[in-house]
Amino acid sequence: MSIKNFGLLLVLSFLWGGSFYFIEKALVYFSYEQIVFFRVFFAALTMLFILMVKRVKFDFSIKLWLTFLVMGILNNVIPFLAFAYAQEGITASTASIFNSTTPIFAVLFAQFLTKDEKLTKLKLLGILIGFIGIIILIYPKESLSIDEHVLFAIIAPISYAFAGIFGKILKGKDPLFSAFGMLTCSTLIMYSVFHVSVNASSIDGFNQISNLLLLAIFSTAIAYMIFFRLLSSVGAVKVLLVTFLIPISASFLGVVLLGDVFTTNMYIGTASVFIALFLIIKDKK
Repeated sequence: MSIKNFGLLLVLSFLWGGSFYFIEKALVYFSYEQIVFFRVFFAALTMLFILMVKRVKFDFSIKLWLTFLVMGILNNVIPFLAFAYAQEGITASTASIFNSTTPIFAVLFAQFLTKDEKLTKLKLLGILIGFIGIIILIYPKESLSIDEHVLFAIIAPISYAFAGIFGKILKGKDPLFSAFGMLTCSTLIMYSVFHVSVNASSIDGFNQISNLLLLAIFSTAIAYMIFFRLLSSVGAVKVLLVTFLIPISASFLGVVLLGDVFTTNMYIGTASVFIALFLIIKDKK
């Protein structure tokens, strides 16, 4: 992986790490399904504006838009709903920890669903070390019990893993248009299923919707521009390593925005994660 791509991976980790913070703040004013709808809706509008400014040519082939539809379900609708609902019962930091399991599922699925990203001992070792680092990162801040919120937090990374592998079909496509197509399909799906809840939402001031706008523009639209670019250049498994970095980013944002203090566990967990990244990126097989 080049230095440029690794830099993009770090930027993506901050954008997606911030999403858990924005969701937690938005849950004060909106239900989980309303948050997801407005997230993909405003993100799609952002991408449309960018496409128009850059004068990107639109492709309306049915096959491509069916691909966007599947990506929208796997990469937006299911995981966004799952995490937003999960955060009604668990904290943002805990949700980000569950998100970090995505590469584990991705490697397992890639073993059976891809020809070029097979499981190797070095890759497996790196992922195991990274997962241990994630556990160290927050332990013993919280104790978890298995309930419906935890189960939904597990469903999300499984869906992300499938999306990362399926998304390889978009290799060679314009990442900006791919992000727009996926988010547009997600918006249509969300409104068709949850239109009653969406129409019942009310916005009384900018402070209520500010976190939704940040979530949509930065943690969704811009994040997916980077995601699709990395997906085509480094592969599904390696781009999903960003989920190891997200809890680190979330911890940093907690220090800056919430006044949290770094603990010894955070330092050890961070070091473990970067060792894991090195092992997996080093793997050439």
